[in-house]
Amino acid sequence: MDMDFEILRYTQDKHPDSHIHEHYEIFISLSNEGKFFVREEGYPLRFGMIFILNPFEIHRCFCKGNQPYDRYVLHFSEDYLKMLSTKSADMEVLFSSAPVIHRVEGRTLAKMLDQLSTLSTPAGDGFGDDVEQNIRLSEFLLLMARIINSEKISHVPMTKSEDRISEILRFIHANYNKDISLDSLSKQFFISKSRLSQIFKDTTGFSVGDYILTYRIKTACTLLKSGMRVQDVGEMTGFHTSTNFIRAFKKRTGYSPGKFSKNPEKEEK
Repeated sequence: MDMDFEILRYTQDKHPDSHIHEHYEIFISLSNEGKFFVREEGYPLRFGMIFILNPFEIHRCFCKGNQPYDRYVLHFSEDYLKMLSTKSADMEVLFSSAPVIHRVEGRTLAKMLDQLSTLSTPAGDGFGDDVEQNIRLSEFLLLMARIINSEKISHVPMTKSEDRISEILRFIHANYNKDISLDSLSKQFFISKSRLSQIFKDTTGFSVGDYILTYRIKTACTLLKSGMRVQDVGEMTGFHTSTNFIRAFKKRTGYSPGKFSKNPEKEEK
């Protein structure tokens, strides 16, 4: 099996617009700058922090004032976990416990960074070079699995957010298929639009409108994978026209809804 994966190291956002993907993601912070938002919680970034995320997980890494922050990001398919799984080490089940937030230090961190550095080097075209690269990826995923399986998962501090933001997020999740806007949320929660925009952005990294749209697309991905028709999914997730749904879906996933529901792995973007 060809283990086609993506690994990046960068200090500025590769995707300035919100996006979601159907692969697992492993995010490793290499600086003490920024905040990571996932599952309605924010975490201050520290060197050596790891975030292991499920497919279609809404998340955001951001810095105030768009300051640079160094990190590695690895994307890989669930198929790799199935291939690596054994009776005594079910990688697929283990990773399904994501999101996992952990901080590593010492020898474990040094080993992890060494593996990432090696993985970042493209495989050569010599005989067996691709096999060696597949082995390196397997070794790295095994290291991550051992971290997840460890009984010594470190406590990672969360940033304190305003209670109103948690309430607003829950409201969006319950009413995403209805007409929700900054204006309507401002009236619903008795807070000015400017104040709401500020605290929502500071907490999540998203604008209100961007988060609502991203949550709709996340839900649409799940419905499409269940076999529902594109038109029905668009209507169920709050889009007024199929055209708007298709355009928004492709912008955030890289695929049209039709191609995504069939087999996006084999379709051209």
